[in-house]
Amino acid sequence: MEAARIPAFSQRSRVLPVAYFLLLSLPLAVMAHRLALLPRGYINLEYLLIGAFSVFLPRSVGFVLFLLESIADFACAISQTYMLSVKDMLDSFSSLRSLPTSRILEIFVVIALLILICAAAAYVRPRSEDRLWVAASLLFLIAIVASTALLAGQNPFKRGDVITLVRLGRIPILSLARGEDSLHKLDLAEHGTNGGGMSSASSYAIAFLNRPGALKSPDVVLIVVESWGLPLDANLAQALDAPYDDPRVASKYDVSFGAVPFSGSTVPGEARELCRSRMGFKIILAPPELLQGCLPALFHARNYENLSIHGYSGLIFDRKTWYPKIGFDQSWFGPNLDKLKLPDCDGAFPGTCDAAIAGWIGSSLLSVDTAKPRFIYWVTLNSHLPVPTHPGLADDGVCSTLPSLRDSVPLCSWFRLVRNVHQSVQQLALRPSSRATVFVLVGDHAPPFADPQLRQIFSATDVPYVVLTPRIAASR
Repeated sequence: MEAARIPAFSQRSRVLPVAYFLLLSLPLAVMAHRLALLPRGYINLEYLLIGAFSVFLPRSVGFVLFLLESIADFACAISQTYMLSVKDMLDSFSSLRSLPTSRILEIFVVIALLILICAAAAYVRPRSEDRLWVAASLLFLIAIVASTALLAGQNPFKRGDVITLVRLGRIPILSLARGEDSLHKLDLAEHGTNGGGMSSASSYAIAFLNRPGALKSPDVVLIVVESWGLPLDANLAQALDAPYDDPRVASKYDVSFGAVPFSGSTVPGEARELCRSRMGFKIILAPPELLQGCLPALFHARNYENLSIHGYSGLIFDRKTWYPKIGFDQSWFGPNLDKLKLPDCDGAFPGTCDAAIAGWIGSSLLSVDTAKPRFIYWVTLNSHLPVPTHPGLADDGVCSTLPSLRDSVPLCSWFRLVRNVHQSVQQLALRPSSRATVFVLVGDHAPPFADPQLRQIFSATDVPYVVLTPRIAASR
């Protein structure tokens, strides 16, 4: 009789620990693949710890703990991938309604799956006599994974701990707490309550306008290029900049290259370039007095007309609201551009093709003589990660010439989409226009590849820029 009891005990005890660290991680694994998220580790140690204690707790308490941990796990992966603080994520939550319908359905499916799995983890319990064995097994697994991580130099309590190519365990709540603490200290030390000053590529355009003998009131086009990071490989950087290495460009413009610091995702990049500020997501809800020193106000003072363009919905990050508030007289978003019959391109956020927007700027804005000069601000779209495996672009064969591009399909796809923006702007800059025009292109942040090895190709602190300023003699 005693012998008949052992197989049942062994089977249940073995299944539960495996389920806690495999089944509970399934929803994030699915969405990590779909959204190119970057979970820092394969095994969530906090799931195992909750599992060890939940066998002694009421089922309802276990369910709540598992669900909260799942939310933290997703939040941590999103934070680390897109460089968002917890507050930034909460502020951005309303933007979810602007996602493609298919993506919204995926999110609901994953949420339902998450709830079902958390409920199963909480309600499928070992027998009372098995609980100590199950808890001990889970704590033993934690010890093994943690020891392996420490031996590999992955210490979550050490400030120098970095993402490595292979990471076995992750601790989402601790990682989020550490990230928030670092951001808070940085905010106190550098930003102040209203955001501190920050170097920006747009400053070089203002410097050009202010220098003695400069052209009077040229048009200014500021382009924030989605996920254009600074490659640490000089050959890769040169291949991206190649469209400006053209005698026709050199005869019409002085071309300068450089880099500026970045912090966070696209909206903080916009705050950097529009306001030369570290205010980040605060720009969305910033009071008018904080926006007086931003570019639209400065250009208004020079009697410019301010125009903004983005190929996606104005609902995402509430640009439809804060673009006018910051001083843009007109804003074109994806739905407006659709009415102009501009083509759409696939991607993480399907919207108006970047090349089509560049062509439209040249034919419909810069070519038309107006009473006022124009400040045109454009945030590109198509290179937002995850990028399509095969972008709908003509293959120029460059990927086959560089080992880093030849060996990685995602990197090659990213490269082609970013290079496509530069090629389109080069063509735009060479077109006849009603006024001389200053072009400033700058990255918003490093591309958040899910593969840590690809992330290491780019600077973690700086993004590149290129500035095209009209040659005085060529513009007369």
